[in-house]
Amino acid sequence: MKKACWFVTVLLVVTMFCYSDNSQAGQPGANPNASRTLVFVPKTTNSQFWVAIWEGAKKAAKELGYKDVLFQGVASGSDVVGQLNLLNDVATSKPAGILLAAIDSKSLKDPVEKAIASGVPVVTVNSGVGSDKVKIHVATDNYSTAAAAADALAGMMGKKGLVADIGIDAGSQTGRERENGFRDTMTKKYPDIKMLPVQYSMGDVSKAMNIMSDLLTGNPTIAGIYGAQDAGGTGIAQLLKQRGRAVKDKIKVVAFDASPDEFLLFLDSYIDVLVVQDPFSQGYQGVYAIDAVINGKPIAQNFIATPAKLITKQNMTEPEIYDLLANTAIIKKIMDDKGIKRK
Repeated sequence: MKKACWFVTVLLVVTMFCYSDNSQAGQPGANPNASRTLVFVPKTTNSQFWVAIWEGAKKAAKELGYKDVLFQGVASGSDVVGQLNLLNDVATSKPAGILLAAIDSKSLKDPVEKAIASGVPVVTVNSGVGSDKVKIHVATDNYSTAAAAADALAGMMGKKGLVADIGIDAGSQTGRERENGFRDTMTKKYPDIKMLPVQYSMGDVSKAMNIMSDLLTGNPTIAGIYGAQDAGGTGIAQLLKQRGRAVKDKIKVVAFDASPDEFLLFLDSYIDVLVVQDPFSQGYQGVYAIDAVINGKPIAQNFIATPAKLITKQNMTEPEIYDLLANTAIIKKIMDDKGIKRK
């Protein structure tokens, strides 16, 4: 297979908009959503993952008759203050509702509750906040999925050896759940596996590469690596590619997500297992959830779990797995270009 690596940076210039009145159009039988605009505030604008959530949100919004779903975010997944200020600005402009992926679950609690108190509903997707004022959270079951990732890595390692852990961050709900699910499983089930202290990539590929370089230099017996996010997985795999195939062949890698760069590195065997979520579904379900809140519909459940699968090159053409990957248009194009077809 031809070895290649695409480096895709999603740079979105975000401009604040003035929103139209959220009142009904005034005609009998008119769709009350027709004049309503939603806003999706991702953790960062520099990953295709969040764009896939936005695509799902736009599809659901079109089905429900909303005017638009705007994408407004900060450039860095570590910019907690920037996201806090942005959320306050968005809420002040009075959209019909906000979909939020919170960088920090504690710091974003007050602005989220302030927005809700002002009459702007908030539903969290992917990464939530510690507030019971948010009626619905849409996300992967991160703890259980991370536990499955630990089982997969342990199995490939023969249930023994040294593991490096590249986490997301210490502040987000997603980061904590993926960290706890992975480490709890490793420490409780696999006594012959030793875990190095977690290092956080903060959603930055270059940072993940630098961390991984230092870890490999200081711990040449590393036999397994866990990346809790696409930036971490991409950085891990890029560093291993730089070090050469002989180094990678001694190390097993499990990483979350499937950004274009990361997916190509997986196809080139620098990642053994991808833990693939369904970001499109998160956005799609998120808009239906916030529509229920806006229009006073019954809420059957506060947590909506979206699917996640452990993907290998052996199972990726299975219909359920292939369809999950193909939900992201860029990944579908990569598979088409490489002749990867659904069974």
